[in-house]
Amino acid sequence: MVDSGPSGRGSAITIGLDAATKVPGRASESHAAETGAAALPVESVPDRYQYLGPISAGGMGSVHAVRDLGLLRIAAMKVLAPDLAARPREVQRFIREAQITAQLDHPHIAPVYEIGTDRSGNRYFTMKRIEGNTLGDWITSVGRQPGFADALSEMLAAYLKVCEAVAFAHSRGVLHCDIKPSNILVGSFGQVYLVDWGLAIVGPERSLPREMPNLVVAGDTNLDMGGGPCGTPSFMSPEQAAGARRRFDERTDVFGLGAVLYNILTALPPFDSDDVNGCIDKATACVVTFPPGDPTAPLPLGLCRIVKKAMARDPDDRYQSVLDLKRDVEMSLRGFPLHAEIIPKGARIVVEGEPGDCAYIIVRGSCIAYKTVDSKRVLLRHLTAGSVFGETAVLSGGTRTATVEAEDEVLVKVVPRQLLEDNLGLNTAFGLFVVALADRFRELDARLAELGQAAASDPAPDRT
Repeated sequence: MVDSGPSGRGSAITIGLDAATKVPGRASESHAAETGAAALPVESVPDRYQYLGPISAGGMGSVHAVRDLGLLRIAAMKVLAPDLAARPREVQRFIREAQITAQLDHPHIAPVYEIGTDRSGNRYFTMKRIEGNTLGDWITSVGRQPGFADALSEMLAAYLKVCEAVAFAHSRGVLHCDIKPSNILVGSFGQVYLVDWGLAIVGPERSLPREMPNLVVAGDTNLDMGGGPCGTPSFMSPEQAAGARRRFDERTDVFGLGAVLYNILTALPPFDSDDVNGCIDKATACVVTFPPGDPTAPLPLGLCRIVKKAMARDPDDRYQSVLDLKRDVEMSLRGFPLHAEIIPKGARIVVEGEPGDCAYIIVRGSCIAYKTVDSKRVLLRHLTAGSVFGETAVLSGGTRTATVEAEDEVLVKVVPRQLLEDNLGLNTAFGLFVVALADRFRELDARLAELGQAAASDPAPDRT
């Protein structure tokens, strides 16, 4: 992170930057060049390490690849920027980041190995080196191109792991406060890590039972970082944009996770502008809109709804915990569990002429479907386990075309219209075909009913 100085509004902006433990495959040298990472002077490297090369650089410092000569493993060494090394408060921030990260022992939080002072007197800490790329790089490379659906499934699997890491941090009373795709590192074999805890806040709130030891940080638990915006402008919540640190809680990170999900779905940041202040203005207003849909690759409506809730302007309208958010994403991926109902013998499940807002799947038992013509039942068909009914009215938005009655005790699963919209995309090009078929079936049914009534009204022919 870095205090970027005056923002033009009389307050400092504390912004998270991207100095991470990232090693992007074999492209580490080019990435180091892009981020301005310079090699460390060999004479400053601690004796127990062999220097291998720069990885990346940011406002707080730089990250380098080193080999631990005792354990023979390669690690990432984060070194405090030389211009900050003489400022005690920045040194404390650096140490604090290492101490917080080290105590968050979770499979999706990169472990810290050691903290120390190099031979030139500067502070450093070493942590797990991650071979791979950031989620941000992944999103950029995939975009909204053909094959996006397959990549989306993989990215959401990684996203759920990040949710687990954040939920764990919350259970220890830690808020990340800078969740964004460039702080999520993804390896080639399923490894996922949430990194850069430089803006983290330690507080008393916990989302899980207090079974774990309290997190301990040397010096001030939470350093005063000024009253300005805090985070990354394109991904920050309204309370972060306002610098209202007393309002930060778990729902602030819920917002950040919602912003990451928005980026996964659209390949765009939620709040974009030509300058920092423009992004902050948009983050403060918190108007979340999705780009125009691509008819060939429509956005998943269920996930869009999750984004909207996670990124609500009022924290009370958001998911109240990361686990609640994670649960909804998981349900969206595997399909919502359907509500089951037991229908007694002789009960009418749907009634001809009534509006329809759900369809049914028979799990056990049997039903009859019939129409009423001139006050008489006209049997249409028998329905048994596995049969589906009631979908026509739901898809077309019309009324029921027939009555379905239980012949014996029936167990059905209820499929609400919302679920059909989420999974079929009724407002997409594919969904239009489904609705058109339902409408045509309804028109055909109405026409057959008219013909039946006309035939019934004709006088019987004289056969004498």
